[in-house]
Amino acid sequence: MNVDFSDLNENQRQAVEWDEGALLVLAGPGSGKTAVLTLRIANLISRSPKDNYRILGLAFTVKAANEMRDRLHELLGERSRRIQLRTFHSFCMDILRQHGSQLNFRPDFEVITNDMDRIAILKELDDLGHVEVDDPESSLQQIDTMFKHGITARDLPEYFGEDKNDQCRILQGIFSGYTEWLVKENQVDFGSMLHFTRKVLERIPRIARQVRTVYRYVCVDEFQDTNLAQYQVLRLLCPEKTSNLFVVADDDQIIFQWNGANPKRLEELKSDYSPKVVQLPENYRCPARVVEIANRLIEHNSDRIGTKKMSIAQKENPGNIRLKSFGDFNEEVGELVSEIKTFPKNRRETCLVLARSNKLLMQVKDDMIATGVEAEIVSKSQDFISPPIQLMYYAMKLANAPESRSLLHKLCVATGLIDGEKLSAEDVLAQARVEGVVPIRAFFSQIAERNTLKSIATQGVYSLCDSLDYMSFAREAIGVFDALNQTREVGEAFPDYGYDKENWERISKQIHHTHGDKLSLYSFLQEMDLSPKTKALPKDCVRLQTVHTAKGMESKNVFIIGLAEDHFPTYFAIKNGDSTMQEERRNCFVAVTRSSRNLYLSYSNQYFGWSKKPSRFLAEMGLIPG
Repeated sequence: MNVDFSDLNENQRQAVEWDEGALLVLAGPGSGKTAVLTLRIANLISRSPKDNYRILGLAFTVKAANEMRDRLHELLGERSRRIQLRTFHSFCMDILRQHGSQLNFRPDFEVITNDMDRIAILKELDDLGHVEVDDPESSLQQIDTMFKHGITARDLPEYFGEDKNDQCRILQGIFSGYTEWLVKENQVDFGSMLHFTRKVLERIPRIARQVRTVYRYVCVDEFQDTNLAQYQVLRLLCPEKTSNLFVVADDDQIIFQWNGANPKRLEELKSDYSPKVVQLPENYRCPARVVEIANRLIEHNSDRIGTKKMSIAQKENPGNIRLKSFGDFNEEVGELVSEIKTFPKNRRETCLVLARSNKLLMQVKDDMIATGVEAEIVSKSQDFISPPIQLMYYAMKLANAPESRSLLHKLCVATGLIDGEKLSAEDVLAQARVEGVVPIRAFFSQIAERNTLKSIATQGVYSLCDSLDYMSFAREAIGVFDALNQTREVGEAFPDYGYDKENWERISKQIHHTHGDKLSLYSFLQEMDLSPKTKALPKDCVRLQTVHTAKGMESKNVFIIGLAEDHFPTYFAIKNGDSTMQEERRNCFVAVTRSSRNLYLSYSNQYFGWSKKPSRFLAEMGLIPG
């Protein structure tokens, strides 16, 4: 079956039909880059029906990877099995599952997703006298900086002056102690996945050669968002200048510098691969007027790629842009709420309110809810928050890592929040020692004496302790928790249970769809840990988001509030000079180009008692005098 290219423009077709070597696709907002990347992969498969090589696609988010995977399955059917679509982190997790034994990892390693658990490791290292950690929170930030920039303990002296040798040695000790602890405890966190994967590929060249043999073509989405550690892994996958590397990027949308992204990354790519460049300037999302002001804004950035073309609007509808100013933020929010109320309830999901920070959004949410408008600040979490789902999940994790005291403690806390009875992790451990059983079995023995959770205990012993049939345990547990959640006379017993249950069922379905029904417990848990948990919002709910969380989205009606100096751009950006201001301008560019129909902009003369001037970005867009 041939891939249908009839809907592609000439630039898109050129990218999709690219053959061998490196290609950089500079794709502006609304240019159809995801479709181009997807069809590029589909084209490679369709024209090589007798080959066995695989294609590796690396996306920046789990959502993007899942959407491309589903689309490719529609296009190719069973042939899509030759495609591995992953995020950088999930790809690294695959490498460590298969080859982590080279670093003394077992394949059933636990993924740490909570910073408090990571801080607890540093405190434990300090308590045991292994290293001196005066400020665990600050030390964790330094460790994360090293992970993001691919810096090892051995590299650190390059980043410290000779007068700071002591600080260098201290950080070397903390970093080495932390990473050694992870190996000893068979644990990884997000940053260390990249660190350890790089170690495996560098230290054991045959593994790197094997991976390169399997994946003849590598395709990367949102390349501009990659940090140096991710690029180092990519270089190990594609070490040659002639590597078949297909990269989609937009230097105007680099807004994750806090996570290690940098405009220099594209320059490194050009230096390392000398790729041919195809540009996709056509914007099919935004109305013509929105494209016009976005172009005016971004041309003020001097670090743009010199040959980069400005976006070209493809929509005939010019769109509607409205700018309003107010005396203070209360007035600004009041007008916003009044405007939202003009939309029928079943169309409020088409409204997206953007701000530079959550501080402004919190007041918007409070005022909307107070006047009867449903609104939610959209955020992502790696963890479940309702006690019933926590109990189920921590029980499964403890079955996988039976010696983990931290998991046992979390499990006991969740249990107490369900039925109000305290359960001590020390009591569970004592029973386990006396009876010579693993802690998870002793835990189920203790909760079996409670009427509320007796059936959970029975199923837990049978499904987790005796057979590791974890999905049967999950189905039974959810059935029990559904009943418990409705036992109170008014409302739900556990307010966030419905959201967590929806996330659990959605993510579980996706994991088994991708990896099959015979997935091991540890692989299932690792995939679940990497998947962000988000609330499914009803149609009458207005989405409130920061610019960073809205990247990759679009909406018919976009409201950007707080367009005043010190808010957007932030005080930090103004204070720190041109480089930071250019990223802040990219943030505004991303916000503006989320609109597919109407764009509402607003600012106030006063925020929280402080007088503010209109944002310089409004003048740069030509909306107010300069």
